[in-house]
Amino acid sequence: MFKLAINYEACFPREERGTLENYLSGIAKSELLKMSSFFLGFNPNNSRYSDIRDFFDMFFSAENAEFSDNVFNNVLQYIAATPQPYQMYEVPYVVSSLNLFEFIFDKIPEHQITTKSNAEVERDIFRAYVLLNQKTITERDRISQQIRDDNDITLSMAQALLQISFHNNDLINYRIEKVFYCQFVRALFYFEFLSFRENCNELLEAFYAFYEVVDYKDYLRRLLGISHAVLMKDREAHTEIHLENIENRAFIDKHIASSDSLLTELDFINSRGNPLYKYEDDKYRIISPLFTIEMIYNGLFFRLKNINADLQGAAKVSGFYNLKTYEYSEQYVLSKLLKEIYGNRYIQKSGAELDAVLPGAPDYYMRNGKYIHIFESKDILITKESKQSFDYRDLENELSIKLYENEKGSAKAVRQLAETVRKILSGEATYDTGIPTNRSHIFPILVLHYRLFNAAGMNSVINEWFKNEMAALQESGLDTSRVHDLILIDIETLLFNREAFANRIISLQDVLLEYEKNYLRFDITKARPRPKNQREVSDLFQKSLTPFSFYLDNKVEKLGYRRNGDDLLQKAAVLFDEEE
Repeated sequence: MFKLAINYEACFPREERGTLENYLSGIAKSELLKMSSFFLGFNPNNSRYSDIRDFFDMFFSAENAEFSDNVFNNVLQYIAATPQPYQMYEVPYVVSSLNLFEFIFDKIPEHQITTKSNAEVERDIFRAYVLLNQKTITERDRISQQIRDDNDITLSMAQALLQISFHNNDLINYRIEKVFYCQFVRALFYFEFLSFRENCNELLEAFYAFYEVVDYKDYLRRLLGISHAVLMKDREAHTEIHLENIENRAFIDKHIASSDSLLTELDFINSRGNPLYKYEDDKYRIISPLFTIEMIYNGLFFRLKNINADLQGAAKVSGFYNLKTYEYSEQYVLSKLLKEIYGNRYIQKSGAELDAVLPGAPDYYMRNGKYIHIFESKDILITKESKQSFDYRDLENELSIKLYENEKGSAKAVRQLAETVRKILSGEATYDTGIPTNRSHIFPILVLHYRLFNAAGMNSVINEWFKNEMAALQESGLDTSRVHDLILIDIETLLFNREAFANRIISLQDVLLEYEKNYLRFDITKARPRPKNQREVSDLFQKSLTPFSFYLDNKVEKLGYRRNGDDLLQKAAVLFDEEE
């Protein structure tokens, strides 16, 4: 459930705000780092500290009981004046937790000692935290609204929800076991892909030498040693790693935040790359459990890229970025997954096969009788500036450049899918001569390779662009009545649910139709039970903007399909061969 973080004005309505520097003064840096990493150890979903009273009881000691009660009563009065119920609010907010850690790491002097009492420390750290909630949520919303008012901008519900959710979606909406499973398997796929290519041999050897590992199996094995601490933790708190094998020191030291450099960067770029810090010799703490898991694959390309940049002559892999985004992501991984999902049924053609027949063909094509699935795959990212912008126009403009039409007027994913539809309906899709053009049902699917795009409202916004393209085709004389809505699917959701598809627990065809009907084409007049008031109407519309990934994961689990990780264990087994 989407929650709202309690801010400073809710806790201290009659108290003038101080500064972070003031609140965090008089407290030893080591103590502050431990406390802020403690906040980052909270579960993103179903935390035991989601209830405000439970958080207060955990955080404040007996000597601050009166202070805690007064603040709690202030919060209750604040909530009573809002339309949202008590259950919608909580104190912890991961963005504030990350900002707090980075501020302490970068700004608090190493020599700072504790001069405040324990009670003062609790009160001031709490003030600092809710002040950050004020800045990262309340102030952000205020500035965004001011920009819209000043420029007379009216957003649809989908656009408004996209602006609210996109900047922090990847930080709050995730399941750590799914992230781990997909990060591990994707890293394994990527290493396998690079190992098949002769021009990548010297790059891989340089990579292994830098990390002092034998091969990619050894590298992933050691990363599993780090991520294991996150996966197996049994309480919500900071996670520590105490080295018993000193040989791992050099490896883990290449993944820690350096005290000689700054962490603070827009969208936590530096913390994502180095999600641990050393607090004593051979003792480390996890800054972010999520970032620690995501560095397995998400961080892999950038680590390889940095090493490739230092290679000389023929050893350097040319076009390394395109190798990853095109040949690996759009061809190798997409084809590998879809062949597993569809099995040996139907007419299927990979992007490589299609390109050899017709330039500009889709990245994957499947036809089952009159039902056609066409895929475009885009391994893209959004700049940190656009992602974190207060102005919705910045985000939508970059999404348009990456997914609709770039600055030079070249067609991107949405227009490419529309052009594929045009060719199919016009009889120009020469790669499949058996298409029943007059009765074909065409399902356009856009596959994206980062889960940050699983933001509420995004599918609806992108689908509106596609529907405009279909309206233009209809005006040109083509019958688009059997062309379905465009659906966004992230590669990790395909990967996570591939066994359910391959074992025919569900079919891709069925879930595409169901999601289109119940979400993209949601009709409030058909809602059962009927909404009783405007709030229920609004809630139903917001639910209809749920990303496909959330819908599919929940559906598979409701069908009773147990994901026991067998596939992951089979893939991981190669790391533990007795003979390397």
